[in-house]
Amino acid sequence: MYKSARPSLCRALLAAAWMLGMTATASAAEHRLEIARSYVEALHAGQWDRVRALTGPAFRFSDPTAEGHETVITRADDLETFLDYMQANRPDGDAEALVEDGFASGRHVTLLVRYRGRLDGEALGTEGGPRGFDVPGVTILTVVDGKVVHHLDYVDYETLQRQLSEPATGSDPVP
Repeated sequence: MYKSARPSLCRALLAAAWMLGMTATASAAEHRLEIARSYVEALHAGQWDRVRALTGPAFRFSDPTAEGHETVITRADDLETFLDYMQANRPDGDAEALVEDGFASGRHVTLLVRYRGRLDGEALGTEGGPRGFDVPGVTILTVVDGKVVHHLDYVDYETLQRQLSEPATGSDPVP
């Protein structure tokens, strides 16, 4: 067995190597988190070319919570189908998706997203003034080689539908 004359130096070098490895892992996770935030920001701002630049060729989308909601897409097996839907159904009005928190683990990034804003009753096919909405969602993205390849959403559509179908009042969720 080999014995070092300087065991403390060996331990220090091993500790430094381990810390460098942890820093590289944290840096990669932060990079994936930044890609995910940029993707969500571009998607909800209608920046379609930027979305295309942030996604990989084998892109897929799914939203199991949209099942049973006729006007919401539940899956798309390619980016263009998904973007066609998003372009046609992007709300007119004051609406935004705010990334409140997130973390990256492996190649997956999980984001807590808050969808909020005001939509005109006419845009909703109802009479009356604008209605506010404020609902949570979770977006899980798979990032491979710096590109988003899978987008999985979970959104509280029941609350969204309730908020948008109630008569406009001064107590809307979003002032």
